[in-house]
Amino acid sequence: MTESIIVDNGRASDDAVVDPVLPSPNKHSPTGMHKELLGDDHKRLSSRLLQSRVGRDKQRYDGKTRLLACIVAYRRRTNCDEFLLISSSKHPAQWILPKGGWETDESVVESAMREADEEAGVAGDIVGSLGTLDFASQQGKPCRFYGFRLVATQVYEDWAESTRQRKWVSIDEARKLLQYRPELVEMVERAAAL
Repeated sequence: MTESIIVDNGRASDDAVVDPVLPSPNKHSPTGMHKELLGDDHKRLSSRLLQSRVGRDKQRYDGKTRLLACIVAYRRRTNCDEFLLISSSKHPAQWILPKGGWETDESVVESAMREADEEAGVAGDIVGSLGTLDFASQQGKPCRFYGFRLVATQVYEDWAESTRQRKWVSIDEARKLLQYRPELVEMVERAAAL
């Protein structure tokens, strides 16, 4: 496994990337969540996806249930595994997992890998299925997660939704930061049990 390092303004760090607050990021356009990196004094590790998919015209449903892929990215550290959380696009002070709609032109695994790349700027190897989880969205609509555990082997400096913050945390910290979203806690618990 390749060790992942997050780079913050040229400084390697094992902690969260701390980015300046940017004006009005949005998910209404393919580049609405992308932050241009300033300066080109060195090569940056960039994702191949610098635009997000937007809209729900290709969204998969099972009856009225929206089908989503959820990825729990982790890296192994000496003392414990660390899990990657990202800031919500709608509520930037809240932490979530990379997740999003499973679309009709991709497999559920492809969807999960795309969400990891677009939302969190990570790539790696899927090492296990976390099964499915039915839950109600925050608006009360039926949803179903198809979850996967991913060993992060690449952490990009430039990715489609780079206005998001990201943070590597222990299982205990993940439980605390995700406590308002029980479906996300359940996915992390399942990943930790693999």
